[in-house]
Amino acid sequence: MLLELNKEHLGALRRALEARARDMHLRLGSDPGDDGFRREAALATQLLRQVEALERRAGHRAWGIGDIESLPEEDDN
Repeated sequence: MLLELNKEHLGALRRALEARARDMHLRLGSDPGDDGFRREAALATQLLRQVEALERRAGHRAWGIGDIESLPEEDDN
């Protein structure tokens, strides 16, 4: 699948993923949730990192969201 994004769209996507990933990880911190929710949280974080990398390649400085980068990776087990 191919998705064409301009810098404005890329920024909006990053901000939306930041908010979703942050909310999901906050929820996981207080309530572990189910396996599906944990996988979705890991996927949201992975997508956020990919979008941030795209922004860096496009020459746009992505704003970090704090500790999201330091969160542990989920095991695929």
